[in-house]
Amino acid sequence: MSFKQLLNFSWLASWKWAQQRGLTASAASVRINQPIMSAEDVLALGTELEGLAAIYPINPKQSEALRQGEQSSRFMGSGMEYEESRPYEEGDEIRRINWKLMAKTGHAYTKLYQEERQESWFILLDHRQSMRFGTRERLKATQASRIAGYYAWMAQQAGIPISIGRLTGIFEQSPIFEGRSSFSQIMQVASQACIPGEQGQASNSGETRLNDVLFKVSHQLPSGSRLILLSDFHDVDTETQEILTALQTSLLVKAVLVYDKSEEQLPNVAGMQLQSTLNNKLYQLNREQQLYFAASATEYFTNLANYFQASNAQFYKVRT
Repeated sequence: MSFKQLLNFSWLASWKWAQQRGLTASAASVRINQPIMSAEDVLALGTELEGLAAIYPINPKQSEALRQGEQSSRFMGSGMEYEESRPYEEGDEIRRINWKLMAKTGHAYTKLYQEERQESWFILLDHRQSMRFGTRERLKATQASRIAGYYAWMAQQAGIPISIGRLTGIFEQSPIFEGRSSFSQIMQVASQACIPGEQGQASNSGETRLNDVLFKVSHQLPSGSRLILLSDFHDVDTETQEILTALQTSLLVKAVLVYDKSEEQLPNVAGMQLQSTLNNKLYQLNREQQLYFAASATEYFTNLANYFQASNAQFYKVRT
């Protein structure tokens, strides 16, 4: 049994957990349709975050634009508002050539746009099937929602516009929030229920790929934005690395890996069995398989970190 197959038991294992504890189908249904974080959970998180210093990390990508008072802007990148044209210089992007002016004058000119002077944050929250698993205090999906709350709180304290996209079976995007209610509005989105797929269904079948969503948001976010990815990144590959490398030229990308302890090392429980979501086959685990799993997991997470580091994205790991 491969490492991927061992990992793939996650959602079905949690379903079995409910059955073993006497939850009826209707009782289990009620639970899984509840918000992933209750109003009390969100309030407790907000109270916890109040104890943090109201300091947010500065975007290191500087802009040449000046703000009122001759202060140097923290932010970077060209905006959408046309400012002027100047003679074309070698190295200028062809897509920024002012073709109409060139037709009139016979000389090439490059369009210049006003630089963004207000940073914005965008949280991409992964709530797909593989995130609906946890063996400690909470699910990976719940921990990811809590981390989204952390960034929402920091943005609210700093007066930074923030929005969130939630990736389940489909991708849904919120409007931009700004002001004193940013945290609560982001948490309304981040706390929505995660509805599991059918029992026995593979955890990644028919779901939207992370790469497709990254490609989509790359055309929506203005230069200088901060893109925050919260996921277990189970479908990251070399294409992801290429997309992130391209994004890093105009955005600041933070990737937060959310994972469970059992994805690093299986519990050392005598007679433990896993049931595959691919073929429903039961696997009896022995010591050799547990060691193989631990070694494969180390290699897997190392390769995952290398994808992000190679694209110059900031990479963090958070357990459930």
